Amino acid sequence: MTKKKLINQKVDNLIVPSSNNPLISVIIPVYNQVDYSLNCLKSVATNIPANLALEILVVNDGSTDETKKVLTDIKGLRLINNSTNQGFIYSCNKGAKFAKGQYICFLNNDTEVRSGWLESLLEVMEQDPQVGAVGSKLIYPNDLLQEAGGIIWNDASGWNYGRMANPDAPEYNYLRPVDYCSGASLMVKREVFAALGGFDKNFAPAYYEDTDLCFAIRHKLGLKVMYQPHSEVIHYEGISSGTSTSSGVKRYQIINAVKFQDKWRAVLSEYLSNSPLNVLQASIRLLKQKTILFIDSYVPSYDKEAGSNRLFQIIKIFKHLNYHVIFAPDNGFKDEPYSGELQKMQVEVLYVIEGNSRTIWEQIRERLPLIDVAWICRPELNQKYAGDIRLMSGAKIIYDTIDLHYLRLKREWELLSPENRGLATQKKWQEMQVLEIKMAHQADVTIAVTLEECQLLRQQGVHNVGVIPTIHKPYLGEKIGFEQRRGILFIGGYNHSPNVDAVIWLCESIMPRVWEQIPDIKVTLLGSNPPERVQRLESFDKVTVTGYIQDVSPYFLSHRVFVAPLRYGAGMKGKIGQSLEYSLPVISTSIGVEGMNLVPEENVLLANKEEEFAQQIIRLYQDASLWNRLAENAVKGIKLCTPESVEASLDKVIKQLITEG
Repeated sequence: MTKKKLINQKVDNLIVPSSNNPLISVIIPVYNQVDYSLNCLKSVATNIPANLALEILVVNDGSTDETKKVLTDIKGLRLINNSTNQGFIYSCNKGAKFAKGQYICFLNNDTEVRSGWLESLLEVMEQDPQVGAVGSKLIYPNDLLQEAGGIIWNDASGWNYGRMANPDAPEYNYLRPVDYCSGASLMVKREVFAALGGFDKNFAPAYYEDTDLCFAIRHKLGLKVMYQPHSEVIHYEGISSGTSTSSGVKRYQIINAVKFQDKWRAVLSEYLSNSPLNVLQASIRLLKQKTILFIDSYVPSYDKEAGSNRLFQIIKIFKHLNYHVIFAPDNGFKDEPYSGELQKMQVEVLYVIEGNSRTIWEQIRERLPLIDVAWICRPELNQKYAGDIRLMSGAKIIYDTIDLHYLRLKREWELLSPENRGLATQKKWQEMQVLEIKMAHQADVTIAVTLEECQLLRQQGVHNVGVIPTIHKPYLGEKIGFEQRRGILFIGGYNHSPNVDAVIWLCESIMPRVWEQIPDIKVTLLGSNPPERVQRLESFDKVTVTGYIQDVSPYFLSHRVFVAPLRYGAGMKGKIGQSLEYSLPVISTSIGVEGMNLVPEENVLLANKEEEFAQQIIRLYQDASLWNRLAENAVKGIKLCTPESVEASLDKVIKQLITEG
């Protein structure tokens, strides 16, 4: 097949997105290479959602091949023809003058965009008004990384971060501010581009104009330049300008480096020196004042369990405190959508990728020179990691107990009948107690979840203890009243044995007493991973076991009573706080509400025996006055658990820790 037939085949039926009122103007400067231009346009047409309003402007910079003739026939395309070849910068600036969109996206014609390319750039712009520009991840046609944002050194030389690396590696896959992003795929607010007068013509015909624009956005306008890894673009680098810096347009890369250094000399003095040893530090230079490493068993599944939600909220607080956060899951899995949510928050999530032998520990070790604080959850993970981190870095160690495991195991043991309290069971909680106290003594700071557990640790000689509770934010939406509500609600992750025990006790021992007096009450058991013995509770025809539900709000807003019949456990029970967020009255045990400073009959009802628990359900379910009192006082029960309150406590703990160091 001839080249002409190939071109005709590509043009046939090609329609590019077109809007009279575009949100985004995509500007593609072209000079010859019509095959690449068509490939680029086809990828754009294929990978843009139908509901995204945009226009495509191609600036034909005096091409001498069939570019003008071929592109004229493409439906929806706005074609701007230069009579002579004026160069990349003039073509881009000219295209911007014709653009109608609120955002301008510059795109090289030697690119092929992937699904999500444009909308992920737009998402960054629209979620943060302080962003002036955002660029894409550039990938070579052989699937190796070309650039994950650019680094500029103090001598004005540049570094394509991640060049020739695996594009799936953790360090290249989280949103972050950068020195610059390549103009091969760069979105800029139109008003920002106009305020700066477009690309600086002093860098004509090309090279360093994108770097200069990004510097001006940050240093003149005080806005951010972001790298968005979810915007992926294949870049056939060197198609238009060649690869040799000694001839052609490419030689301006050397010439313009000198111009750029002269223009930004004062600013560049604050940048790091050109060295491979500085690459990792340079990649996060704009992210933080300090770096904190979190280690837990897995990426926090914040909508499935209270402990994960607490950790997720703590991470959000540290981002608000201007820390660079690195999260290392011990299992090495990139659990979704949770890893992606953290990456969107500019959190670097470590994980093991297929075909790469780097373990989680090896990835942590590479980053140790950057880490100021290591926040390690659970006693077994402190035992595994804390010693080596302390030996190999100057990082401070925070041991987050999550809860006192030994206390939970001991309480479970105490529930057993005397004949079932074997030595092996007793030894289990005693050994855990020894481990937890040892880890607490070795840490620079130990974090308890309740004041009660803090005091227990102090009684055992651990004095460097802080208290960080579960974190709750009151629901501010519309709520319905007592009369419109029905049913009993419980929530809990069933990988946690106290929750399994609680619902079995509820359905087999408590609810039969309730049903004797109010036979039509239904029970809903929310929560992930219900085992077979929990699922079997649906044999009671008034019990529903839902399994995992992503949005549980409708359940909290429609049920009349929340119950937490926990007979053993430790720490603060997030389910109680979650119910109080929605002003849904709670009945629980003393163990269930420990550490929350709740006042019986004011913002909670207490019951520790099955008959007593049943009577409290019957009472609350039928007494509107009592229900309204508890509902009105619910939010008071979590006033010390709000993000603002916890942030103040965390900030104090960390500042004291670092000052003492």
